[in-house]
Amino acid sequence: MKYIKWFTTITVALAVLIGAFVTPNSANAASTNYQIEINKKTNKLYLYQNGKVSKTYPVATGKTKDLTPEGTFTTVVKIVQPGWKGIPGGDPKNPLGPRWIGFSVKGDNGRVYGIHGTNQPNSIGKYVSNGCIRMAEANILELFKIIPEGTPIWIHSGKSTSKWGGSSTAAVQSSKGTLKVKGNKVNIRTGPSTGAFIVTQVNNGTTLEVIGKSGDWYQVKVSGKTGFIRKDFVTSVSTSQSTTTSQSQSSGGFTKASGSIVAIENLVNVRANPSMTAQVRQKVSKGTKMTLIGENKEWFQIKTKSGYTAYIHKSVAKKA
Repeated sequence: MKYIKWFTTITVALAVLIGAFVTPNSANAASTNYQIEINKKTNKLYLYQNGKVSKTYPVATGKTKDLTPEGTFTTVVKIVQPGWKGIPGGDPKNPLGPRWIGFSVKGDNGRVYGIHGTNQPNSIGKYVSNGCIRMAEANILELFKIIPEGTPIWIHSGKSTSKWGGSSTAAVQSSKGTLKVKGNKVNIRTGPSTGAFIVTQVNNGTTLEVIGKSGDWYQVKVSGKTGFIRKDFVTSVSTSQSTTTSQSQSSGGFTKASGSIVAIENLVNVRANPSMTAQVRQKVSKGTKMTLIGENKEWFQIKTKSGYTAYIHKSVAKKA
């Protein structure tokens, strides 16, 4: 059944056609820290600006609890007038409305799950979608203008407290330095994903100014434009990374740590965020050793073999 649901979601997502895109708002990205919280229990979307709720919107989510994924994800693509199953953008019959804000789940390119408009305004506030988040037209137009690609989205079914509770690892981390491009016609994209639009292309030896980092992607400036380039296509000249105060606070007060931890129970959950309701990235067996990078009172923060940051509760693991 899980395979069937996933296949159905993918099939729907493949019908989202490429529309137009807007130039990334580099001024907003540089000066303001945005975060999104979506509460499936109340069907509300909260927009945080520098750690405080600045906007609240009603939304519609999945018709069943498991359709809209939970955890913290990264927005990777924004599409103006997205098409759907042969229906062009802007057509009244198009169920996606005027805008698509795609976020990456399980490493996809932002075309599977997204925040979008709807041609069924009466559905807002209800559980009706195949997994995406629906917004009223005026609201999606407003949100689309505000947030840049790279904004983290925290989705849950718990209690909202006006404090963002997602993982800061999904956000673009502040970083400074310079990189050199290796390869010709390397794409600079609007978001940290191969599904994002191409802003420009650069050639071997081009020097790029680093302004941020998101997973395997660097956020850079080149010829007055801002975009993202995958780490495989650059060599580091000098970079230094830091996390903003609000991001550090939202990550649960983690402090840096080193060494290893070991699972002490069978089938221990490795979670995307430090929460017992967060998405399970993988399960590990008793005795499995993992690389420790941080901890707080309840959770170990680890780096997986595939390079992801993840979390394990201290009740099921110990330092090796």
